[in-house]
Amino acid sequence: MRVRNALSKTLLAATACVALTAGAVPATAQNVRGEADRIMNLNRIDFINHPHTAPFDWSNDGCTWWPDGIFFEACAQHDFGYRNYGNHGALKLSATPEVKAWIDEHFWHQMRASCLEHHRPGGAQNLCLGEAKLMYDGLRAGVADGAFY
Repeated sequence: MRVRNALSKTLLAATACVALTAGAVPATAQNVRGEADRIMNLNRIDFINHPHTAPFDWSNDGCTWWPDGIFFEACAQHDFGYRNYGNHGALKLSATPEVKAWIDEHFWHQMRASCLEHHRPGGAQNLCLGEAKLMYDGLRAGVADGAFY
Protein backbone atom coordinates (compact mmCIF):
# COMPACT_ATOMS: atom_id res chain seq x y z
CA MET A 1 0.00 0.00 0.00
CA ARG A 2 2.78 2.42 0.91
CA VAL A 3 4.68 1.61 -2.26
CA ARG A 4 1.60 2.19 -4.42
CA ASN A 5 0.87 5.47 -2.60
CA ALA A 6 4.47 6.64 -3.07
CA LEU A 7 4.38 5.65 -6.75
CA SER A 8 1.11 7.55 -7.24
CA LYS A 9 2.57 10.70 -5.68
CA THR A 10 5.72 10.40 -7.78
CA LEU A 11 3.71 9.91 -10.97
CA LEU A 12 1.47 12.86 -10.13
CA ALA A 13 4.49 15.11 -9.47
CA ALA A 14 6.20 14.01 -12.68
CA THR A 15 3.03 14.65 -14.69
CA ALA A 16 2.71 18.13 -13.20
CA CYS A 17 6.35 18.90 -14.06
CA VAL A 18 5.93 17.72 -17.65
CA ALA A 19 2.72 19.73 -18.03
CA LEU A 20 4.32 22.89 -16.67
CA THR A 21 7.44 22.63 -18.80
CA ALA A 22 5.41 21.83 -21.90
CA GLY A 23 3.21 24.89 -21.36
CA ALA A 24 0.14 22.70 -21.05
CA VAL A 25 -1.24 24.68 -18.14
CA PRO A 26 -3.41 27.45 -19.58
CA ALA A 27 -2.87 31.01 -18.34
CA THR A 28 -5.76 32.22 -16.26
CA ALA A 29 -6.64 35.80 -15.47
CA GLN A 30 -5.51 35.21 -11.89
CA ASN A 31 -2.13 33.85 -13.07
CA VAL A 32 -1.64 36.83 -15.38
CA ARG A 33 -2.53 39.32 -12.65
CA GLY A 34 -0.24 37.58 -10.17
CA GLU A 35 2.66 37.64 -12.63
CA ALA A 36 2.01 41.31 -13.43
CA ASP A 37 2.02 42.10 -9.71
CA ARG A 38 5.31 40.24 -9.30
CA ILE A 39 6.88 42.15 -12.19
CA MET A 40 5.61 45.48 -10.87
CA ASN A 41 7.16 44.74 -7.47
CA LEU A 42 10.63 44.23 -8.95
CA ASN A 43 13.13 47.00 -8.52
CA ARG A 44 13.71 49.03 -11.68
CA ILE A 45 16.98 47.28 -12.60
CA ASP A 46 15.53 43.79 -12.25
CA PHE A 47 12.51 44.98 -14.23
CA ILE A 48 14.65 46.20 -17.14
CA ASN A 49 16.52 42.87 -17.19
CA HIS A 50 13.34 40.78 -16.97
CA PRO A 51 12.46 38.79 -20.12
CA HIS A 52 9.72 40.52 -22.09
CA THR A 53 7.17 37.73 -22.16
CA ALA A 54 3.59 37.55 -23.41
CA PRO A 55 0.86 38.43 -22.72
CA PHE A 56 2.21 41.70 -21.35
CA ASP A 57 2.63 45.00 -23.18
CA TRP A 58 6.29 45.93 -22.70
CA SER A 59 6.25 49.02 -24.89
CA ASN A 60 7.31 52.28 -23.34
CA ASP A 61 8.18 55.82 -24.29
CA GLY A 62 10.55 56.40 -21.42
CA CYS A 63 9.57 59.37 -19.32
CA THR A 64 7.11 60.77 -21.89
CA TRP A 65 7.33 64.55 -21.37
CA TRP A 66 10.44 64.49 -19.21
CA PRO A 67 14.05 63.77 -20.22
CA ASP A 68 14.70 60.10 -19.43
CA GLY A 69 18.09 60.49 -17.80
CA ILE A 70 18.52 58.29 -14.74
CA PHE A 71 14.76 57.77 -14.47
CA PHE A 72 14.45 55.70 -17.67
CA GLU A 73 14.14 52.32 -15.93
CA ALA A 74 11.58 53.64 -13.43
CA CYS A 75 9.62 55.26 -16.28
CA ALA A 76 9.66 52.03 -18.33
CA GLN A 77 8.29 50.10 -15.36
CA HIS A 78 5.66 52.77 -14.77
CA ASP A 79 4.63 52.48 -18.43
CA PHE A 80 4.37 48.70 -17.98
CA GLY A 81 1.97 49.28 -15.09
CA TYR A 82 -0.22 51.74 -16.96
CA ARG A 83 -0.29 49.67 -20.16
CA ASN A 84 -1.17 46.40 -18.45
CA TYR A 85 -3.41 47.47 -15.56
CA GLY A 86 -5.04 50.54 -17.11
CA ASN A 87 -7.94 50.83 -19.54
CA HIS A 88 -5.85 51.52 -22.63
CA GLY A 89 -4.00 48.21 -22.87
CA ALA A 90 -5.25 44.83 -24.02
CA LEU A 91 -5.20 43.26 -20.54
CA LYS A 92 -6.94 45.95 -18.46
CA LEU A 93 -5.94 44.07 -15.30
CA SER A 94 -7.29 46.60 -12.80
CA ALA A 95 -7.96 50.21 -13.80
CA THR A 96 -8.88 51.39 -10.32
CA PRO A 97 -7.70 54.47 -8.42
CA GLU A 98 -6.06 52.19 -5.85
CA VAL A 99 -4.00 50.33 -8.44
CA LYS A 100 -3.00 53.57 -10.18
CA ALA A 101 -1.89 54.96 -6.81
CA TRP A 102 0.13 51.77 -6.16
CA ILE A 103 1.86 52.01 -9.57
CA ASP A 104 2.58 55.73 -9.07
CA GLU A 105 3.91 55.11 -5.55
CA HIS A 106 6.24 52.40 -6.83
CA PHE A 107 7.43 54.82 -9.51
CA TRP A 108 8.17 57.42 -6.82
CA HIS A 109 10.25 54.94 -4.80
CA GLN A 110 12.17 53.77 -7.87
CA MET A 111 13.00 57.35 -8.91
CA ARG A 112 14.18 58.17 -5.38
CA ALA A 113 16.38 55.06 -5.36
CA SER A 114 17.86 56.13 -8.66
CA CYS A 115 18.69 59.58 -7.29
CA LEU A 116 20.29 58.12 -4.19
CA GLU A 117 22.36 55.64 -6.22
CA HIS A 118 23.56 58.09 -8.87
CA HIS A 119 24.34 61.18 -6.78
CA ARG A 120 26.23 61.85 -3.58
CA PRO A 121 24.36 63.71 -0.86
CA GLY A 122 24.21 67.39 -1.65
CA GLY A 123 23.08 69.67 -4.41
CA ALA A 124 22.85 67.23 -7.33
CA GLN A 125 21.06 64.61 -5.24
CA ASN A 126 18.64 67.21 -3.88
CA LEU A 127 17.92 68.49 -7.39
CA CYS A 128 17.29 64.94 -8.59
CA LEU A 129 14.98 64.22 -5.65
CA GLY A 130 13.16 67.46 -6.41
CA GLU A 131 12.62 66.37 -10.02
CA ALA A 132 11.34 62.99 -8.85
CA LYS A 133 8.93 64.69 -6.45
CA LEU A 134 7.70 67.01 -9.18
CA MET A 135 7.00 64.07 -11.49
CA TYR A 136 5.25 62.13 -8.74
CA ASP A 137 3.17 65.13 -7.64
CA GLY A 138 2.11 65.62 -11.26
CA LEU A 139 0.85 62.05 -11.39
CA ARG A 140 -1.02 62.49 -8.11
CA ALA A 141 -2.59 65.69 -9.49
CA GLY A 142 -3.96 63.74 -12.44
CA VAL A 143 -1.53 64.75 -15.21
CA ALA A 144 -1.49 61.19 -16.62
CA ASP A 145 -5.02 60.07 -15.71
CA GLY A 146 -5.92 59.88 -19.40
CA ALA A 147 -3.14 57.35 -19.94
CA PHE A 148 -4.52 55.06 -17.23
CA TYR A 149 -8.31 55.33 -17.08
